Amino acid sequence: MLGYRTGHALTDSSGPASGPSATSTASGQPAIRSGRSDWLAIPAPDVEFATVEGGTARLSDYRGQVVLLNFWGTWCPPCRVEIPHLIRTQEILLGLGGTVIAPAVGSGSSEDILRFAAEYGINYPIWIARDAVAVGKFAAPGYPFTLLIGPDGIIRRTYVGPQTEQTLVRDVGLLLAEGAGEQPGG
Repeated sequence: MLGYRTGHALTDSSGPASGPSATSTASGQPAIRSGRSDWLAIPAPDVEFATVEGGTARLSDYRGQVVLLNFWGTWCPPCRVEIPHLIRTQEILLGLGGTVIAPAVGSGSSEDILRFAAEYGINYPIWIARDAVAVGKFAAPGYPFTLLIGPDGIIRRTYVGPQTEQTLVRDVGLLLAEGAGEQPGG
């Protein structure tokens, strides 16, 4: 369901927006939280990526903007399901001074990725990433894997599996409201 590989990550299950609830186990294990996690505060690594156009780009190039960094692959069925949601999210983010950026993992040559992007109508920047970068630098447990990064370069939330535009736009709005002095939901 969530891609083709599992591992470890600090992730948000993107469960119901109602607050988290705690339960305890009979074995005395610590309580397990369900629902949405608290906002994260992890500095995003400033990794250099190749772009499909032949250049390079860094996350720091987007400092001052909200970024949804979406690791995906052309080979990944759940990633394909998510693409229309990311396209619509990008249209909204552009009006807010933000962007979706999508490093493609294990997806062939730049030409292959560009053909795929044209076929799907992708309207956001596509970079190229190795699995070792997605996993080693960003703790991707599978694909698609998305990080919500604030204008300050801090990872605030992570998402495993395909997301909807409603979820992503809501969380961007909460993050921007936090920057305006309001408390984020969570």
